[in-house]
Parts: sequence; structure tokens; C-alpha cells
Amino acid sequence: MNKTVLTFALTFLSLASFSQTLKFGKFEESELSLSEVPFEPDAPAVILATQGSSKFGSGLLETSNFVRIKILAEAGKEYADVRVRYYSGDSNTESINRVKAQTTNFVDGKEEVTKVSGDGIFTVDLADGYKEMRITFPNVQVGSIIEYQYSKFDKNLTFIDGWTFQNEIPTLYSKYEINIPESLDYRSIGQGENFSTNVEKTDEYGNYGWILRDLRSVKEEPYMKNYRDYVDRIEFQLARYKTNSTTSGIGWEDVLNTWEVLGDEVISIYSQNGYYRSNPIEKEFLDVDLSGATEAETAEKAYYYVRDNFKIVGEDWIYPEQNLNQLLKSKVGSPLEVMLTLMGVLKSVGIACEPVLIGSKGYGRSNLVPFPFLNQFDEVLLLAVLDGKPQFIDLSLSDAPFGYVDLDKHVKGGLYLAEKESKLIPIEIQHNSNTVYYSQVAINEEGELVMKSSHRNYMYRGLNLSHRIESIQKNQESLETLFKKNAAVVYEDFKVENELQEKDHLTLSFQMKYPESHNKDMLLFNPIKFSNFSENPFTQEYRIFPVDFGYAFSETYNTMISVPEGYEVDDYPLEESIAIPGGYVQFIYSSKLLGNNLNISGRLVVNNPLIPASEYPNLKYFMESVASKLAEPVVLKKKSEPIPSI
Repeated sequence: MNKTVLTFALTFLSLASFSQTLKFGKFEESELSLSEVPFEPDAPAVILATQGSSKFGSGLLETSNFVRIKILAEAGKEYADVRVRYYSGDSNTESINRVKAQTTNFVDGKEEVTKVSGDGIFTVDLADGYKEMRITFPNVQVGSIIEYQYSKFDKNLTFIDGWTFQNEIPTLYSKYEINIPESLDYRSIGQGENFSTNVEKTDEYGNYGWILRDLRSVKEEPYMKNYRDYVDRIEFQLARYKTNSTTSGIGWEDVLNTWEVLGDEVISIYSQNGYYRSNPIEKEFLDVDLSGATEAETAEKAYYYVRDNFKIVGEDWIYPEQNLNQLLKSKVGSPLEVMLTLMGVLKSVGIACEPVLIGSKGYGRSNLVPFPFLNQFDEVLLLAVLDGKPQFIDLSLSDAPFGYVDLDKHVKGGLYLAEKESKLIPIEIQHNSNTVYYSQVAINEEGELVMKSSHRNYMYRGLNLSHRIESIQKNQESLETLFKKNAAVVYEDFKVENELQEKDHLTLSFQMKYPESHNKDMLLFNPIKFSNFSENPFTQEYRIFPVDFGYAFSETYNTMISVPEGYEVDDYPLEESIAIPGGYVQFIYSSKLLGNNLNISGRLVVNNPLIPASEYPNLKYFMESVASKLAEPVVLKKKSEPIPSI
């Protein structure tokens, strides 16, 4: 995706830079003696200190960067290969120079410094206008301290990237400062739990600074893929700047300071590329029958026609790279371009439909900021009114039925685009993405224990399963690969009923045989064989980020056991009910024995899909309890033969 630059007329005085407090080779005693990070002792390397200092001058923003890293273990040597990505584009929008780097080792208490030579610092061209500055440090050992600094120049003064405090490895000290001249008025946007609670701020004569200390590394955690939404960071957007007119004197010029202005700016880009013109759409779709008994039926027809006749390539983004005429000719476009085309189709048949800008999960915003920051948006939805009801529409899932929206777009709100009336709106996408597991257990004619199972997965769970099944079948593999290997179990008679488009569910049916159970005196088996939580996914001692299940859902389990002739129930799981404070999740388990029939049922419900890290200990214990309960077996034993009387 390309980095868009909004330009404006601006003149201001160049300001003298303020010096960095960190210097090459000037170490604290605590840095020299550090051998492990107290709050993360397994870390292979640590950022001892990092600092950024930004200043304006000559139509550019210059940011001086300094980083100091210590290698703590062999695995930490990978951090001696540094890569810094930036957007150059066609006009050097961003550039990097003044690069300096060195390795410091300590031999018999003496410092040995190895400077990085010219061939160890180089630039690589990437795709779409991006470049990468790379540094390869020499002579790196366990205990080495590596340092590098560089200056980054940015022509885009409307949006300032700011600073990310948290990193892939622990960070002991991170500081960012910026000097903003009085002729510019910027709005800052901070993010992250540490930033909101522990940041040290300075604000004096246009000099602003933020410091964070002792930050844990950004590690992979179960049920969290949107790390960027929660990482400690700060960025800026220009709100207004001073002007000096010969007629009106000194005044202020606003820049994207209202939602209406921001919306009109984006709409103008779409209009310039033809996506608000009706003639090309009406001509292209003249012979296509989109008529339906209701607006919903018409919209559904239009959705499937566009989805099946246009090829979507590239990334989701809020700016088009080709105009409408080019798209209609090639039938190939980005998700945005194809969705704007669908918008035009719906409008051409009299259906109200407008775009909605959103910040997708993982783009960097856990919540929208109530100030018109354009940088908090990266993707688009359509909002149509069908038969008087609002309907969000998304085409970025190429095989999804009408009404499905990419889960990364299930966010709290977005910017509804309407000329002179753009505004923030809540986004509520209702769906019933649950799973129902049903099983019957009996003994077949050969005396083997058999479990016949049916798994019905609704909406997004069904769509996910359909993708997995499609991949397995494409590789000509057995659907048995959906489950863990078990030498004692034989899977057979698989049947898939994909009714997602018609009924919003997919059903997978099959049966399991236990050949070794033949004529056994005791039969032991798990009555609830299938669940996404039969093993506890949360095993870490602590949690940095919230747990994000993606959406609210439930799993329902129901197993009917016919006790075979000659057997009796020796043991079975007892009833149980578990929940955690706040009502985030709950679990109910019950069992009933009526004659020769044993019914085992259960239900796991995730009421709130986003669970704060502070609740992690409770959630961990809850999931341990659930996994333990789901693992409890049913035991059947042969009835004892009566002792004959003498």
C-alpha cells in the first residue's frame, strides 16, 4: 500500500536541534553488569535505551534516532541484524542518512570497539515505494553492546509517525521528544496501557517529551494477533497552521480538523477516480438482471454478481490506485475499488449506500479517537439501507456469503462518508457463530464401540471450517487430518454439508470406531470428544495483552450413550458450573442416567470476546477447569455373572 501525503502551504523558521542525552560508548554501570532482565529473565537480548528527537526545518521533519542493545544469549545475536523500513515513493517522501553504528565488547575489563564499516550499512528497495535501511554488526558475542543512530527526514508534515516505545525484546528505557514551533498546532494520540498509566511527560516552551521504562517484549500470545492495537506508542496529526496574508494579516488555517472536512477530502479522491459517477456503472450492468422482491434480495444479487465477476487482488486500503473505467475494463481491482463499484451498482438501482472508513484490527487502534485523525483508518466497509434496515457489506472475503464481514473489520465504530455530513457511527455486526456438537455412542454388531458425530458450525465458525476442509481436499488428504492422530481410533464415513449461503451453517458428520474395545470387560472413553478448549490454550504465567476471542460465541455439547446389553455404567462425570467475575465466560456441564441411556451435555459461552489482561489469572484457571472436566471419561463395565447357588 502506498503512503498518501496531504500537502499544505506552510512557512516557518528552522529551529535549532536539541542535543541527545545518550552518547555512543557512554555506558552506565548498571548496563555493563546486566546479565538478564529481572522482569523477563529468558529474554535473549534487551534494549537498554532508545531515544527519538524530532524537529522541524526547511519543510521537513527530522528525527534523530538512537538505539542501544545488549546481547544476553546466543539467540540474541539475531538482533545484530537491524532493519529500518521507510517510505520513499517517487519523490523521497522519507529518507534516511547520517547512519552510525558500532559493537562494543569487554575483554578483561577493557572496552573493544568495532565500528560498522560502509559495506555493513546499506539500503534495499522493497515493493510499492518502500525501502529498508540495514545494518549488519560485526564481532557480536554474548555480552556485546551494539549501538546505532540515524536521522530520518519526512516531507509529510500532516501526519507524523511519532514513536513506538514497546519492542520485540524488553526495553528498559524509551524516550521520545519533539519540538513544535508555535506556528503549528498538532493533536497527539497516545496508546497502550503503560502509556496511559506510567508515562513520564514534559511540556515546556514547545518542547514535549515522553518516557517509558521497563517495558516487556511484544510476544506471541494465544488469542491475540492484533498486537499493534495495544503496543505503547504516540503519533501526531496537524490540526492547523499559521498563515501570514498581506490583506488579512496573521491567521490560522485549519487542516482536517472536523469529521466533515476529513470525509469530504476522502470523497473527493473517490470522485476524482470516477467512483461516484453513475453512467459507467449503468452501462456496464445494463444487461444484468438484479431485480428482487425486496431491496435485500436485489443487494444480494448485486453482491454475488460483483463478487463472482470481478477479481480482487492486493491489500485492503482506503485509497484507489485505478479509476472506475480502468476497473470496469480489467475486472481486476483492490478490495476498496471493487467495493466502491458495488456501491455504484446499488445506488444505480435506488439503494442507499455509502462507504465507512474503519481502522481494522491490528492496524494500530484498539479504539477510535474522537478527533479526525485520518491515520486511524485503513480499510472500508459499505453501509446500505435495505428495506429500512442498515446492512454492512464487505467484499474482501472472496468466498463469503452476502452479509459476512471480515472479522478484522468487526470494530466498534467508523467514519460514515457523506458529502458535508460525514460522521462517526457505531458498528454492530450481529451474527450467530456458534458450534453444536452432537454424538451417539453404542456398540455395533461386531462388538466395537462406535461414536457417530455431527458438528454443526454456524457463520464465521462454519466459514473457517470450510476453508480448512477445502485446503485438505485440495491436497487430496483425508478429513481425518482435522483431528489429532489417535492409533486407537478409526475415522470413517465423512460427510460435509455446506449450507452457509442458504442457511448460515456447515455440518460435518462422521463416525469413530474403537476396534480395541471389542469384547473388553471395561470400556473407557471421553463422552465429549471435541471442543476447541479440550486443552487449555493459556499456559503462560502472565499476560501482556488482552485475550481477544474475536467475537462472542458458544459451544454446545450433547452426547447420547446407549449402554449395551451386558454392561452397566461404572462411572461418569458429575454436574458442574463455572464462571469468572464480570461474566466474560461461563461453562455448564450436566449428566443424566435414565435406565440404559446416559445423556452428557455441556455448554461453553464466551459472552465478551475481549478480556483484559488483568483477568488473565481467572481465565487461565477457568480454562484449566474446563479442559479437566471435558477430559473426564465415562466407564462402562461388564455385569458380573451371578454365582450359581449350590
